[in-house]
Amino acid sequence: MKRHFTILACLLAVACYKDKGNYSYHPVGQPVITNLDTVYSVYVGDSLVVDPTITIPGSNGKLGFLWTISDPDLTDTNTHFTGPALRIVFGLGAQRYYTRLTITDSSNMMKYFEDFVISGKTAFSQGTTVLTLENGVTQVSFIKPNDSVQPRIFQAVNPGEALPANPTQLLEVPEAYQSDIQTYWVFGMNGVNPGVQIDANTFKKKENLADNFFSVPDTTLTPYRMFVDPLGVISGNINGTLYSGTTETWNQAPTYGMFDLGAQGNYYLSPEVIFNYTGVYGPGNFVGFDEKASQFVRFNLYGGIVYFGANYTVLDTAFDPTNLGMTIVHAQEINGGLCYAYAKSPGNDTLYELKFDAEFNGPFTFDAIWKRPFIRQDLITPGMLWQSTPNEILYFTNGATIYRYNPTNQQVVALNASLGGKNVTMIKVSDDGNTLYAGVDGSLFYLDISTGNNGNLIKRIDGLPGTVIDMTIRNS
Repeated sequence: MKRHFTILACLLAVACYKDKGNYSYHPVGQPVITNLDTVYSVYVGDSLVVDPTITIPGSNGKLGFLWTISDPDLTDTNTHFTGPALRIVFGLGAQRYYTRLTITDSSNMMKYFEDFVISGKTAFSQGTTVLTLENGVTQVSFIKPNDSVQPRIFQAVNPGEALPANPTQLLEVPEAYQSDIQTYWVFGMNGVNPGVQIDANTFKKKENLADNFFSVPDTTLTPYRMFVDPLGVISGNINGTLYSGTTETWNQAPTYGMFDLGAQGNYYLSPEVIFNYTGVYGPGNFVGFDEKASQFVRFNLYGGIVYFGANYTVLDTAFDPTNLGMTIVHAQEINGGLCYAYAKSPGNDTLYELKFDAEFNGPFTFDAIWKRPFIRQDLITPGMLWQSTPNEILYFTNGATIYRYNPTNQQVVALNASLGGKNVTMIKVSDDGNTLYAGVDGSLFYLDISTGNNGNLIKRIDGLPGTVIDMTIRNS
């Protein structure tokens, strides 16, 4: 006991020693860095030089430099380089690499950190990918930024591999939480593999649609309409059931984006489904039409996808969305929950136009705005194509002609551009609503539909193998 007390007394004595305050403070200078960008884009195989100028005011020590390039897949060790400049031949893959420059001041061993991104690219990082049907064979081709065509690029890279028969869609899938496109999905209505995933940087095949299921349904897979969301997963109507890729795990995990059993419920979806996704993280919802009950139904993404049927409040009385009694021919999202649907009654050839606003992110309402016969019944043809702009202008096809339709005043006008007399097999509106892309046999047209323009020709690209089914533009 005496020994312990002595030690405590000594500690108290030291603690009570008077601090005379005789200190000299020297502020630590912060690095001044110039000629260092936040993003460096480099093609695989090209030289990359990052050569900043770095000084630390007031320091007389030697500076040390360590460059660390992080592996985005976390499957390999990070890559390290030393020296005042990063000079390498870029041999990593076409991805985004988060890079850190560590600066060490030898006079006081202080470390400073500067972060930036290296964006690896390939010859396919910018351009247009086109899905076509050539003499019954599905093809994927690539249009370079200079508008030259690399036809049948998928077959050239994957000899002997077949794409889905009767092709319907080409989807670009970004990396989760990023805008960089990593893969494409090609979907079709027939064939052994109705969906094929392709590496966007190499065009090598990655997997089939069946590989994206935890448990593959014991039936032929028929993807009717598929979607992609900003979390980098696909979803859609397969065999009348709605599926959505799982996001409840790390986005680099092998199971990320895979399908479970789908939204459970007593329904069978029409091929015409609408997907509404708000913001980067959602929330997301689907507007579907249940052919069993002849009613519009809602699905919500609450982690996984959940079926709620007609659990919503009906506003207005233009039509009854819970008992429509019609067949949906086409459904089109305009903006958010605002939608148009075109439907026919049994034994009646009249095409009806339904306008509604489905607010399915809460408080869960369905506003049935109007139901009326479409103004130009004479222009209705089997397989006609529809598209819309965010400002509620619709476009539809009739043979070799594309029409502009304003539902507000029911004005229908043929677009100005001539498409060479060939039947239109694809129309698609750009994200900004200013350009309409139109595909025919062998060619892709860019039409100006911005304010004051009625489809004037911007440019035409020829040399595509077969009829154009779908396309997507990649800018990074």
